[in-house]
Amino acid sequence: MKADRKRITDLAFSSREHRHQYRSSSISNFLLPPRCYPRKKNSMSFIPATTCSILNPCHPLLRLLSPPLESRRRFASDTKSADSTQQHGIERTKTTPTIFTKDFRYCVDLVQNRDRESYLCGLLMPSDARKAFFAIRAWNVELASIKDGSGPKKSGEEDGPNVALRVRIQWWWDALSRIYDDPQQKPQQQLHGKSVNENDYTPFSVSDTLAASYFKNPIVRVLNHAVHDKQLTKRFLERLSEARETDLHNKQPESTTDMIEYADSIFSSLLYLTLETVDVRDESVDIVAQHAGIGIGLVTALRGIRFRLIREECSIPKDFFPANFPYDKLIYTNNSSLASDDDDEESLTEKENLKENQLNEEERQLLKDAVEQVCILAFSHLSQAQQLQSNVPTRARTCFLPVIPAMHYLSKLEKAEYDIFDDKLLEHDNLTILVLLGRTWLTGVF
Repeated sequence: MKADRKRITDLAFSSREHRHQYRSSSISNFLLPPRCYPRKKNSMSFIPATTCSILNPCHPLLRLLSPPLESRRRFASDTKSADSTQQHGIERTKTTPTIFTKDFRYCVDLVQNRDRESYLCGLLMPSDARKAFFAIRAWNVELASIKDGSGPKKSGEEDGPNVALRVRIQWWWDALSRIYDDPQQKPQQQLHGKSVNENDYTPFSVSDTLAASYFKNPIVRVLNHAVHDKQLTKRFLERLSEARETDLHNKQPESTTDMIEYADSIFSSLLYLTLETVDVRDESVDIVAQHAGIGIGLVTALRGIRFRLIREECSIPKDFFPANFPYDKLIYTNNSSLASDDDDEESLTEKENLKENQLNEEERQLLKDAVEQVCILAFSHLSQAQQLQSNVPTRARTCFLPVIPAMHYLSKLEKAEYDIFDDKLLEHDNLTILVLLGRTWLTGVF
């Protein structure tokens, strides 16, 4: 009997090796090259997803027959650890840092207030991947807020970020290095088994050192847990941080290639990390994530163009405009459209000056043509991701939920005839997006 079991086990492992060899050989046939940075293969990808229990554990009869909750939790944790050590024949030497509810709540609130669509997508993520998802998105939001928090430059100031912005971005770089370079590092509250104090959310005092301030930030603590729990790839977080740091210096992309590289570095990296939260590490799926990330990044650039014009920046590349395009009129037209209307009647001279400083019909048409070209480019990448979604396993379909809001905004732009100054584009369609996300979550088709 034991010999039969051993023979069956050997056959299972050999067939699994053949499947991995076939998958690695078939990936090279894709047109797009695989990513140049290494990825860890998932050795547990052959295990099917757990199914839901038919019986309700909250039923009164089951409560009477079941042991107390604390003993059940203790028994489940002991059984799980014993089974894992027996199956793999190894002992765990590293312990995953614990996560506190208040830290996780802070990240969720941050994403909800500054990136509402990612918040809606995070609510539909699997429960075991939700904490890591919000940790990654909170990290992205915090890095993006470094530039958004600075006001427009005054006349006479030098180009590029000021010293305060450089110090802030360097602080997050050092925090990321501490998470990966010192994996045994834990917050002081975790070492002593205490709960998080209210003092952790007060402004840092001058006497606090930088080394102690890293793990006093709730985002760093939650990301520290996600990195060690899901084994997130460091290179993806580095690409994301590098792109955010480079954006501090740029006011407008020089070419379409620069715009695509920026979208790929940020939004494709976010999708790569999201796939790792559900334990999916496959190069064929990464190709789908690359197309989806580029498309989402291009749409995000169009959505934020009016807010970047306030800072005298433009997210559309220069090669989409003629050489003599009046950017000063573009900025003035945007600022005048966002300004509130005064009740006082304007004089004729003021109205004439207003018309002279705004874009005329010909210049507006040039702007619409540029926006349409970016929309076509974004739609082509998103459509390519939808065509390749058969390569995405079922448990990873929720990682591509951000594609839905991007496609919805492209349809709104088409209805507005690619006029970025249309006020309907500023309206929040939370209910519509939530319905579309729910349909995708139920059907598994994005």
